[in-house]
Amino acid sequence: MASVNGTATPEQPSDERFARVQQLARSGQLVAARSLCEEILATHPRHTAALNFLAMLALQQGDLPYSVKLLQQALEVEPERAALHRNLALAYAAQRDWNAAVAGLDRALALQPGFAAALLDKGAMLERLNRSEEALANFYAALEEARTQGLWLQAEATPPNIRSLLAHATVTVQNARAGFIAERLRPVRERHGDAALARVDKCIDIYLGRRPLQYLHPQQRPTFMLFPDIPARNFFDREEFPELDAIEQATPEIQAELEQVMSGTEGFRPFIEIPDSPGAEYWQTLNHSPNWNAFFFYRDGVRYDGNCRRCPKTAAALDALDLSRVPEHSPEALFSILTPGTHIPPHTGVTNTRLVCHLPLVIPGNGALKVAGEAREWSEGRCMIFDDTFEHEAWNDSDRTRVVLIFDLWNPYLTPAEREAISVAVQATGHFNRQMNSRRGFAAKPQASV
Repeated sequence: MASVNGTATPEQPSDERFARVQQLARSGQLVAARSLCEEILATHPRHTAALNFLAMLALQQGDLPYSVKLLQQALEVEPERAALHRNLALAYAAQRDWNAAVAGLDRALALQPGFAAALLDKGAMLERLNRSEEALANFYAALEEARTQGLWLQAEATPPNIRSLLAHATVTVQNARAGFIAERLRPVRERHGDAALARVDKCIDIYLGRRPLQYLHPQQRPTFMLFPDIPARNFFDREEFPELDAIEQATPEIQAELEQVMSGTEGFRPFIEIPDSPGAEYWQTLNHSPNWNAFFFYRDGVRYDGNCRRCPKTAAALDALDLSRVPEHSPEALFSILTPGTHIPPHTGVTNTRLVCHLPLVIPGNGALKVAGEAREWSEGRCMIFDDTFEHEAWNDSDRTRVVLIFDLWNPYLTPAEREAISVAVQATGHFNRQMNSRRGFAAKPQASV
């Protein structure tokens, strides 16, 4: 058995001699490293690290049968080690035995489903077998796992054998994504023409990495999509939105419905509900916390019918507006409840194609919304409109709860044709992602919208 605590066993000696092997290899002294590895195996023939090292050295030198033999010996000792199965698959691939290589990678991924390098390799092997759709799904999964795990963020720090395959996978996925979006946009383009969608095309190129991302303001950082060639403004003047008159006039009725639902807890949930993942620690104080609570009428484009029935006048006022509607993505509309002493830390929204509006309902004072360094206090019954792709934060330093009605509006700088096209394009990105995930056999991982 292999050592599990760093101490020596009959099969696996202490790590000191093998550490010397690695040191020699890093300094380019491969002959000496190989000789020391052979010495280790002479006394400990089941030393998996030494077997693996010699196997990969043999693979590099083209001695493929010997590489396969050594890796098979290592797997007899550690059959549950995913990296050994991957290396054996690479040895089979060097022999152009693509089916055996795929089978080996499947074994590695069964043991370690998030093994990004194995997913990349499997994509390459499947391409060799002309199984292009499966290859694409594995490339997509590899890129998603790398993003989630924070792998390969710097090209210079990425192993050379990964770097070129990673670039190929990225281009393959982006080309497929671009084709998918273009096909969904075709009817919109036929209705409106290329000229009407010129800025949308530029937006999609930026999203796909085909054009450089150029911000017009240092604090504007959309987390998903930047629409180009429109003014970068943190706050918008209320007078630019005469359609908000009606919902402002309905403030007393909305406040009455708010008071009714706040008499209990039914229908409320924390606004921040992020699963454990890189970056979640930033929201630690508010994650799953009722200190920033929400009563949703819409979330990610889904209407909460039960909550709307409980607040019919609020729901009717919202539905009378030209909300930013992208099925499965927006609008978001909710009573946003901030308890005394709560601070929402600086963050940015997903896209500048929409704006966020606050209708203040319960404003105890000693609180504000700051967008791109500019702080404004809420005024009851008076809408406040801002672009949440600018860094923004909010706080309630009073001793009473603050409540605003939040909802999404289209950015007025988009034309009707651009709104339609963006809605279709954003839906297409979601459909593409789900299609890729379903091909791999697992559902899309939920991502919080904050």
